[in-house]
Amino acid sequence: MKKSTYRFGSLIRVCLIFISLLIIVVACDEDENVQRPNPSIQIIENSNFVSSDTMISVGQTFSVGIRADYNGYNKLTNFIAKLNGENYLDLGMYADSFDREIEIQKGLDDAEEWEFIIRDFEGNASSVNLTIQKDPNIVYGEINKYLNVQLGAQNSSEYGSFFATENGNIYNLENAFNNQEIIDLLYYYDDFDKLEENIIASPGANVNDAFIGEFGISNWTTKNTTRFSREELDITIEEFDVSNNDSILIANSFGFESGGRKTKFLKAGDVYSFVRGSKTGMFKVISTSGTTSGNIIVDIKIQK
Repeated sequence: MKKSTYRFGSLIRVCLIFISLLIIVVACDEDENVQRPNPSIQIIENSNFVSSDTMISVGQTFSVGIRADYNGYNKLTNFIAKLNGENYLDLGMYADSFDREIEIQKGLDDAEEWEFIIRDFEGNASSVNLTIQKDPNIVYGEINKYLNVQLGAQNSSEYGSFFATENGNIYNLENAFNNQEIIDLLYYYDDFDKLEENIIASPGANVNDAFIGEFGISNWTTKNTTRFSREELDITIEEFDVSNNDSILIANSFGFESGGRKTKFLKAGDVYSFVRGSKTGMFKVISTSGTTSGNIIVDIKIQK
């Protein structure tokens, strides 16, 4: 009799455990099937920002303010800005909210269709749109031209490795250290890291190993960052050479944060665009010579 009672009690316990597990599984399954609301995104209305469809002159820089919030359950993970259907910015995050000021330079297209998208961890998404028309009264801007700029690699004793687009001057490491606030570009030969050979980058591109010592970049307090087109441009040398205003610079510009931190494997004939602050520029490689004690010769053009 005791044995039967024990078996009955054991059966009851097993049934209770089974029912509890079933409830948990069903609850989890129901939770997974709950349709959460999409995250929210809006264009900020502020006198400093463009917040509605408008007309802007080619080359003019403007700002758009974005605010996004999660749905209370799923963290925000991606912000994407698209220009005429093509990615302009793609930023990752893991946050409850997202605030961003995006600085944009009006391009050459008659109409620029902007779409700003926020996505969360579960793939839910929302977007807002903005249309910027081109002012028909086009006045292209002036540019500074720095031709036959000769930069030395990190071990060169003949030429400086650092360049300031503000004044067109070349600096050696010590002088660059003393003028770090205006240094935009630098040149070095990579035979020690990823073996990427001839490189033009900027102080903010984590190139500490190329320039070491007392005046090395790791000791700089100001490390300006310039971003570059990720591939060489599909334009001819002649098109670069004859450009006398910023039309070609604008046509080949890009969102700062979508650009690369350096150019690499540079060779004669390569043309790259770059963005520094609110200005767009381009450089053309004329020649390269040697390795860590060698040099590169470039033409540089940048908006005034």
